[in-house]
Amino acid sequence: MSRTPSDRTAANTRPTWAEIDLSALRHNYRTLASHVAPKASICAVVKCDAYGHGALECALALEAEGAQWFGVTNPSEALILRKGGIKGRILLLSGFWQGEEEAVLEHDLTPAVWTEGHLQWLDAAAKRLGKSKVPVHLKVDTGMSRLGVRWNELPSLLPKFARAKHLEIEAVWSHLASSEVVDAFDAQAQIACFEQALTYLSDEGVKPKYRHLANSAAVASRPSTWYDMVRPGLLLYGHCLSLSHTNHSLPDVHLQLALKPVLSWKTRVVDIRRVPAGQGVGYGSTFTTRKPSLLATIPVGYGDGYLRALSNRGRVLVRGEYAPIAGNVSMDLTIVDVSRIPGVAVGDEVTLMGSDGGKSIEVEELARHYESIPYEVMCGISKRVPRRYVGV
Repeated sequence: MSRTPSDRTAANTRPTWAEIDLSALRHNYRTLASHVAPKASICAVVKCDAYGHGALECALALEAEGAQWFGVTNPSEALILRKGGIKGRILLLSGFWQGEEEAVLEHDLTPAVWTEGHLQWLDAAAKRLGKSKVPVHLKVDTGMSRLGVRWNELPSLLPKFARAKHLEIEAVWSHLASSEVVDAFDAQAQIACFEQALTYLSDEGVKPKYRHLANSAAVASRPSTWYDMVRPGLLLYGHCLSLSHTNHSLPDVHLQLALKPVLSWKTRVVDIRRVPAGQGVGYGSTFTTRKPSLLATIPVGYGDGYLRALSNRGRVLVRGEYAPIAGNVSMDLTIVDVSRIPGVAVGDEVTLMGSDGGKSIEVEELARHYESIPYEVMCGISKRVPRRYVGV
């Protein structure tokens, strides 16, 4: 089976695309691996299509760089990687649904488990398929109240593992809710809870090969949570988090790692027109020109994940200069004012996110306009935006 990235752009010639720099991704992996070494290994989180970057393409690049673990949401995401040639371990972070257990085993996937049902379904499937000692990662809910067995319910769940003869606990793990807040009380409480769970399990003879708790923010700020494995996502894609304090008088802390943004979002000018002063622009005429203006139309809109929240607020880069959005962002098109930028022509490249001419528009800027977070910005870039891979 071919281990080269798939070509997602062949059938899409629309001049709007996301450019994914795989050399930057590999650099970030090396940087993070060095940062946590020799204490911990890395599970590269590539769920949700690698946060919009392309799960298979990113996983192939990471595996070539030495990554041995990949984190996805469910078996459907995992099968994309397996069918694309990924040989490494794949962790199902959200476990599996009844009926998926045979696919989990047939494709050598590693599920998170936390219910009696998980154990029964998986053990029965392992018996049918002649599998023994299937490794599972026991998830403990340490306070996020989302998934996992409550740590104080471990005494009732653990005996059920003894009856699941074909399963073994390879790892114990949990997830932090507020790891980006350096002095968050709930994060400290979760860490203490995780330690209690590990101590109880050890006393009961469970000594997992892996213990993992740290997401990107914890990789940045909490070395004590690295244990044997860390699960970076956002950091892999080149975005450093601002780490805050509950005491707002203290300054934010920035992770000092030389990471490189992996994704740039681009389009092209498809129309230019001169309009007089007093001209309404776009749906609802929410922008009116104050003087004769030069407007450029670009083929991107909220159908692509370039949200309407940017209307009359956002900006793009054209010929290395900022151009403000004029009027409402529509489904397929956006208008920008290029009156102050000389020489703009149809076909010029436009940067929606990324750098040009020494200036940049960061994902955090879009997130502020969206009143959201960088994760949602990147995951929200529509499937109709082709991904183009460079640095292969």
